[in-house]
Amino acid sequence: MVLIGADEYQNFPGLPAVHNNLDRLAELFTSPQAGGLPTGHCVTVRNPADRKDVLDAVYQAASEATDTLVVYFAGHGMPSPDGSLYLALGHSEQGRKLYESVAYSDLRAEVLESAAPRKVVILDCCYSGAALEGYMGGSDEFAAQTAIEGTCVMTASAATQAAMAPLGAPFTAFTGELVRAVSEGIPEVSDPLDMDSLYRHVRRELAAKGMPVPRQRAGDQGHAIALFRNKWKRPRAKPTLAALREEWFRAIREGLLWHVRDVPALGKGRLRTDFGDHGLIGSLLIARIAVRLARGESRARICDWLAASPFFTAPGPDGDELNELIAKVQFGFEQDGLATTVVVLDGLGLLSWSPESTDMLLLEYWAAQRGRTMPRTRVERELRELWHSTDSYVHAALSALPSSPLEAYPDVWERLKGEPDFRVGNVGAMALGRLGGDRAWDRWMSTRPWSILKARHLVSLGGDLARCQAAQRALGRLLDQAPPGDEFRGVLERAAEIIREQLECIALAVEGMSAIEYELLRERSLDEHFQDSCLVTFQQHLLERRYQLFTPFPEHAATHGTWGPLPWWSIALHDEREQRAAQELLARGGMQLGVTAKSRDADELVITCQEPGPGPSRITARLHFDLHDAVHACELLLLARRQKVAVDFLSEHIDEWDDREVNLIGTFPIDLGGDLGTTLADIATHALRRLMPGASGSAFHNEGVASLDMLLKSSRLPQICRHPR
Repeated sequence: MVLIGADEYQNFPGLPAVHNNLDRLAELFTSPQAGGLPTGHCVTVRNPADRKDVLDAVYQAASEATDTLVVYFAGHGMPSPDGSLYLALGHSEQGRKLYESVAYSDLRAEVLESAAPRKVVILDCCYSGAALEGYMGGSDEFAAQTAIEGTCVMTASAATQAAMAPLGAPFTAFTGELVRAVSEGIPEVSDPLDMDSLYRHVRRELAAKGMPVPRQRAGDQGHAIALFRNKWKRPRAKPTLAALREEWFRAIREGLLWHVRDVPALGKGRLRTDFGDHGLIGSLLIARIAVRLARGESRARICDWLAASPFFTAPGPDGDELNELIAKVQFGFEQDGLATTVVVLDGLGLLSWSPESTDMLLLEYWAAQRGRTMPRTRVERELRELWHSTDSYVHAALSALPSSPLEAYPDVWERLKGEPDFRVGNVGAMALGRLGGDRAWDRWMSTRPWSILKARHLVSLGGDLARCQAAQRALGRLLDQAPPGDEFRGVLERAAEIIREQLECIALAVEGMSAIEYELLRERSLDEHFQDSCLVTFQQHLLERRYQLFTPFPEHAATHGTWGPLPWWSIALHDEREQRAAQELLARGGMQLGVTAKSRDADELVITCQEPGPGPSRITARLHFDLHDAVHACELLLLARRQKVAVDFLSEHIDEWDDREVNLIGTFPIDLGGDLGTTLADIATHALRRLMPGASGSAFHNEGVASLDMLLKSSRLPQICRHPR
């Protein structure tokens, strides 16, 4: 290929941009990412002395080209008296000394002689009749002269227009658009770039800027010749928050199902599809099995529940297959609580992320998805009949959840960017950033009890919430200082209005999401952050000592938990009367907890577990917590966080050889209630702060409190299973 340019003239205005044209085009033609032409195949002729220099270079390139011949000229163009086109060189003069110029017909003849099957001529030229200095003249008549059969010719000027070379611009207008198109690529066209796509894009861009538009002539498929790769890559669309939420739920389902991937009961075709997606129903069944295990239900009872459930296709799994499924779930649960073994759930929600939390999260999601195609009354009925949910308020809440609460959530930054008054966008962005939003974002991030790498929709939404709240305060202060009638006050008011509207959108989005998502998203107090870090430390301590923990009932060791532990107590019964009373109590149901503590700064605390009122069983158990002991304080905090405890009734028998036999009579789950949980958390937190003056929560969700770790290592083994008397 040959690049020819004349930027220095004696009788025409100089064209300094032509020098840049040649340099940049040579770079693009020889770049592996653009033209891919070997450097030796690209010849540049700069300010040729005479027509011989030009035609010799074209002849040499035309003789050697075997695939594609390209000839480019930039400079002045001028018409001869007979109307033919001449390419002006340094000594050319309008109307005289045509022998000092290059007749286009001569250049055209050399191109036609080439054996190359593809030929391209690009002319960014003009003639000297321009009215303004720095402009290049051109005539539309010349475009027709340039046609060469089997090739493509592109010219800078069209009918009655001049080709422009603006003063101070790095390139001439026409070549500048060519360079930009090749450097950046052209959206939505093929790769490599064909001449027709290149021409149409350059013409469109020049016309949009009010510049002269080019012309093109092509023959024998010349428009399909491709000289450059198309650098444009389809931008990866920024995922919406709705898409990120779906990604999160999908990962949760897949993570839970991974534990039972080889179990036939949940294999392909074993679950009915009319109740929902196979993965969602399967993961819900796993979570529900984990919940029942956590409540102390026996395998036999769970197996009966599964056998009677309507989710399996006929004839349904047999007893062995169901027991295998339960065993797999129990194995995952006894390792580390099942939910926290799922990679995507690791660290999410800390110790509040229990099997019950997982079950409720998936059930809320199922109800919302079910509501897409089913009337609300049917969803409520299915919640009651399929999932044994009995709370009518919960039915109404779950069936009213939108299937995609983040579908229409707006991007506050894009809203500010789109404001007609750029000052509104600037002020709003400053308020969301360095005027307070950045600090609020950092604090929100540092107090998350879960990994910010996991639930990305909550990270984005929570970041917006923290930033917008801080921005609202900052703009409020600025408005208080702005005098009435001040021009800039209107800018502040509009920015504040956008932030207020965004906060309303956030509130609607949060209202439509699940309770668990809200718990992960909400602002946390300093005490809660401290509690989070203490429980992380306790959790890590239990993991390290897991094989040393004592439990009197091996069959139920799994449900006591070690990683992400569950509070679990046992009441030992010593005679037949107590055993009968316990069996009657289990049949009637109903035990309650009472707390005895002198104050929130008490040194000890007693929890009483008994039947409400003067019940006939008269079974009472008292648990003593020494609040000078870090293990006791952590156990109490764990109980407060879990908001529930499972109580085993065990019978003991010691034979004449002093062998001890322990049998399970039954298990009873007790809910603490919000008020009692708050009281216990307050007492435990004060105890831990007394034990560790000056300690605070970690900035990272998975880091504990170093001083508490030292206290736990010097303490007794934690008794996850207590034996009150």
